[in-house]
Amino acid sequence: MDRVVDIGFAVLLIVCGIRYFSRHPLEGEGSAALVLAIGTGVSYAIAVIGRRSPQRDPRTAGLEAVGSRQAIGLLVSTGFWLPLAVLAPSFGWCGFALFFAVHRVIRGRLAIVISTAIVVAVSTGLLIMSKGDDLGLVLGPFFGGLVLTYAYTALDRALEAQRTLNAQLVETREQLARSERDAGALAERERVASELHDTVVQRTATALLMLESDDLRGGEQSAVVGEARDALREGLVQTRQLLHGLADPREHDVPLAAALESQARAAGAEFVMVGDERTIPDAISHALTRVVQEALLNSRKHAQATWSRVTLTFFDAEVGVDVADDGIGFTAREADSATIDSESGGFGIRAMTWRIENLDGALTIESYPDEGTIVSAIVPDAAHDGGTP
Repeated sequence: MDRVVDIGFAVLLIVCGIRYFSRHPLEGEGSAALVLAIGTGVSYAIAVIGRRSPQRDPRTAGLEAVGSRQAIGLLVSTGFWLPLAVLAPSFGWCGFALFFAVHRVIRGRLAIVISTAIVVAVSTGLLIMSKGDDLGLVLGPFFGGLVLTYAYTALDRALEAQRTLNAQLVETREQLARSERDAGALAERERVASELHDTVVQRTATALLMLESDDLRGGEQSAVVGEARDALREGLVQTRQLLHGLADPREHDVPLAAALESQARAAGAEFVMVGDERTIPDAISHALTRVVQEALLNSRKHAQATWSRVTLTFFDAEVGVDVADDGIGFTAREADSATIDSESGGFGIRAMTWRIENLDGALTIESYPDEGTIVSAIVPDAAHDGGTP
């Protein structure tokens, strides 16, 4: 439709120019008409060449894309054409195409004002040409233009209402999809929790009960058996906490600082917070909590540390934790997570690395023999806009 309007305007401008200048000399009013016609055509061409289809926003009224080449060009073209239509009524026919072209970038009251100006210019030119002897020639285009302006305005409002409704429908569909995903995730959480409870928790509880029953019979037990019993008891408690979180994750709305401080206190470690505390997304909070938990466990069981400290730091757009101890440390070769895990019989450091890298973060371990270990994890916090901590 836009191309038809643009081509129609060019054709009408040429035809009207041929008609006018075939009857009027290029002097006086003819020279002024030529200048105005050239200005109208050139500014219109500048507006439409290389033009992209406008993206209309139903929330805006008035000039869309204020300052754009198309908007300015069409307004300048209209400015040239208005006096041209009065001076040379032959160019009044261009008003039809110009009307639709201008309405591509004009909305609201400004559109009504410019449309009225176009109608008045055509009627004034015809009034001057007929010297007031043919009111039908004047009033016909006048009222016809007013009706066209009203119809186009009503149509544009209906289209904007339709666009608004479409946007609301799309948003509602997205909300429904999110609700379905959340419902599916909750159902899967409950299924996994049920499966873990019926398998891992029950078997762990049975093993722990057997060890404790043997202890009650007064049998001699090695330190390894006692450590295994403590590990089973701790694992059972953590698994039940995990099941509780899977069944109803909304109940675990504990700030990250409070969770880490509680972990540090339980492990006999110091806790330090740097920066202004803020709300951290659940995924980041969970990953950092698990990293600190694993690092404190390694410090207590493997590093033979007598002192440890947990540091939580809120950066501008990141959040990080450091767990430092004065344990036995390890060499650079041993610093490889696969080596440590294979020697300790577990996969704690690999799990920590996976958790942090899965959030586009970084996990580093600094350690030297007999000089302690520092486990550092830093994760970007996309939910925070940034600011001085």
